Amino acid sequence: MRILIVEDETAAYENLVDIINEIDASIEITGSTESIRQTIRWLKANQAPDLILMDIHLSDGSAFSIFSNIQIETP
Repeated sequence: MRILIVEDETAAYENLVDIINEIDASIEITGSTESIRQTIRWLKANQAPDLILMDIHLSDGSAFSIFSNIQIETP
């Protein structure tokens, strides 16, 4: 499984990675982004991950605005 993590707080990101690794060490974190703009660029430039874990409140606004800018099929 390939996961993209969208999180702008380092401690929260690190905790999430630790939890994922405890659950299943074979899960691959394919990328991490910290903002709406960075996430949109990442999604346009990379193969879609199997799962996206997304913080709602990012430094440049609500993560929901990502869905207004790019079509995402990934859960």
